[in-house]
Amino acid sequence: MAAPALERCRDPLALPRPDPRIRTPRVGAYAGRVRRVRSLTHDTYELVVACDGAAAAGHAGQFWTLRVPGVARPRPYSAARAPEAEHPGELTFFIRLVPGGELSTWLAAGEERVGAEVTLSGPLGRFGLDPSRDDMVCIAGGSGMSAAFAVLEHAARAQAARNCYFFYGARTRRDLYQRAEIAALQRRWHPDYALKFVPVLSEEPEASDWDGARGLVTDHFRRHYLDTGQLDAGRIKAYFCGPPPMIDAGISVLRDAGLPAASIYYDRFEDARSPAPVIDNAACVLCDECLLVKPVEGCIVAVARLPAGGGADYRPVEPAATAGLYYSALYIDERECIRCYACVESCPAQAIAPQNEPTPRTLARVAG
Repeated sequence: MAAPALERCRDPLALPRPDPRIRTPRVGAYAGRVRRVRSLTHDTYELVVACDGAAAAGHAGQFWTLRVPGVARPRPYSAARAPEAEHPGELTFFIRLVPGGELSTWLAAGEERVGAEVTLSGPLGRFGLDPSRDDMVCIAGGSGMSAAFAVLEHAARAQAARNCYFFYGARTRRDLYQRAEIAALQRRWHPDYALKFVPVLSEEPEASDWDGARGLVTDHFRRHYLDTGQLDAGRIKAYFCGPPPMIDAGISVLRDAGLPAASIYYDRFEDARSPAPVIDNAACVLCDECLLVKPVEGCIVAVARLPAGGGADYRPVEPAATAGLYYSALYIDERECIRCYACVESCPAQAIAPQNEPTPRTLARVAG
């Protein structure tokens, strides 16, 4: 019988190095190259990245971070296709041009970016198809089309035995895209069920010949589907992808209709202007789940002293000097955080939350 690890140590006071396989980070880093850039609308691009190692990883609905030349920090983007439907060795993203956005501005150069080297980290997030047979209600807006389309593509290929109502909110007709691809999914859907697509335009000129739905997408869903009894809130699963105001409004509608929170799934598209999450160290259970999914090295740090009133005045842990057996506290550095919120999703104790939550689950930053 082999000697125990402690007996094999030459120095009786030294502990063996921990086995890195026990706690392996769940985020991989991959080198890729821009294969194609295509304009989908006046402000939305399709980016296709060639990356053999990452292409088959993860499941439909997850997101990746992209780092490109000349841009200091990576940005998170949902994959726009189910992994099993991608061309071999490719990952597809839908990226909306944000005024002042570094990465989307970089991408706007279009064909000039083909061949550029990029770095991907992921896959991240838990958004994806649930295993039930309940009807699906998917509500998306803007570039939220990406995660929504990926989940629906997966459901179509898996022949999910359930109906789906896909509501997509856009400003005008020129903001609509993927219509032909959605029609192809409708033809491929389980033959005993249906995928219904409902585009809703909020700013389409009254004089136009648009004969489809108008107004806010969540209002249209409530008035024409919930209030009329066409859909029963007790027998659906809801999926939201897109801007936070749309998601908040949609969740409020469904919760008022009696849908339990456990039946609501969402992929909230934040940007660099969104608040960084904060950690309630009193609620932290030291499971390290947030550390295992962080896509940026310095976004979550172990600290011996929390900063007073925010900022960067924190003191990192110095092993054997500023901490005992374990770290003293975890802190999210606003300067390094890319607002992907992977840590919020991963925390089993709900000890991490955005600063702007209506009912905060976190403690304010105080001096330690």
